[in-house]
Amino acid sequence: MSDVYTDADYAFLWNPEEQRTEWKRINVLYMGCDDHRQIIADIHSGEYAEDYEIFLFLAEEAEKAQRKAEKERNAKKGLKRIAKGRVCRAIKGRKVPKGTEGKIFYIRDNRIGFKDTDDVAHWINADQIEVMYKSWDYEPSDSWRKEWKRYVALDCHTAQAAYANNEVPQSLKNPYAAKQ
Repeated sequence: MSDVYTDADYAFLWNPEEQRTEWKRINVLYMGCDDHRQIIADIHSGEYAEDYEIFLFLAEEAEKAQRKAEKERNAKKGLKRIAKGRVCRAIKGRKVPKGTEGKIFYIRDNRIGFKDTDDVAHWINADQIEVMYKSWDYEPSDSWRKEWKRYVALDCHTAQAAYANNEVPQSLKNPYAAKQ
């Protein structure tokens, strides 16, 4: 093996025929080039300047739309996260019948415990359930991000779980206290 190495310059170019950008090798070992490591772009003043500006605008808009969609997905995922007191449904597994619904009462590592309407406890892995938010086919009227803001504005976990399960929140008064 010899001590051969190379030094190459690459440029990020706009290809007007294909309407896309690409990396091109411009120079290898400075073959016949006097201005080493200097690539001068003329895209802002050349004949394709307007096309490139349109491309940059569209790329920026696509990135904004992608960020917005990511925020929507994160808000939906946050609203449907596993938490005690939330209603869930088995979507796969072999010990718990598919479609079994109940309220989560136990969470540890990857295991979830939930009780169905007959007070029968079921144990299942976290990836084998889906958590309900208001109803199984609920879609907010505005956006998941605004729904997330309404959800986190509630003052305590109990109120949040009741809101998510579409229930009336439990009173914080002691039901066994003496009546006056």
